[in-house]
Amino acid sequence: MKSLVIDIGNTRMKTGVFFENKLLQYDEIPWEQEDKIIDIVIEYGISKILLSNVSLHTPKVLNQLKTEIQILFLDKDTHLPFINNYKSKDTLGSDRKALVAGASHFYEARNCLIIDAGTCITYDLLTDKGEYLGGNISPGLQMRLQAMNHFTGKLPLPVWNVPDEIMGSDTEHCLLSGAFYGLLGEIQYFISHYEKEFKNLKVLLTGGDASILAKPIKKSIFVHEHLLLYGLNKILIEHVK
Repeated sequence: MKSLVIDIGNTRMKTGVFFENKLLQYDEIPWEQEDKIIDIVIEYGISKILLSNVSLHTPKVLNQLKTEIQILFLDKDTHLPFINNYKSKDTLGSDRKALVAGASHFYEARNCLIIDAGTCITYDLLTDKGEYLGGNISPGLQMRLQAMNHFTGKLPLPVWNVPDEIMGSDTEHCLLSGAFYGLLGEIQYFISHYEKEFKNLKVLLTGGDASILAKPIKKSIFVHEHLLLYGLNKILIEHVK
């Protein structure tokens, strides 16, 4: 039986069709085209859907489907394939749960640091004993640029491009360089910190800005484009068991 997992983030809706542990199809669906979910359900004969939602928007199309197939929501009561030692479990985002589950799928019994470079940057630590300990949250790349524009009187919002050198020669270059290289420095600091505490640490990088951040990071990292979707699928499989 084929399953559909849906990740509703702050800016995008991503879907993955799975057969057991194999990703058959990946899509990014704009809000105005959410009816495409019905097309996917029909084309693949979907039997179950698991939804992770960190936004304030829920696709209305799901109301049309809930009478025909099983639709599950990743929430505080969902069984997870790892030991959750987070103190405020009710506030742990479903995206972070799914990412940790994804790490446990690919790297069982390994210490893992999962870095999600999206609207916010999240850092999550999964131990080789299958225990989730917590991590860190900081502003993402675009949020840093938007904040400097919003909270000042004269700083512009530059058009994004990767700065070619660290020292800026004009205001827009300074903003881009400060946001980009500042974030790189932050990421490398957290990696170095956790490497000292957790042996043979696997560092997994995912999210919308992963590709532009991966190359200049001077650490051994693994880029996983669909880590969150694989995590949702693992949670769904565990639920079926």
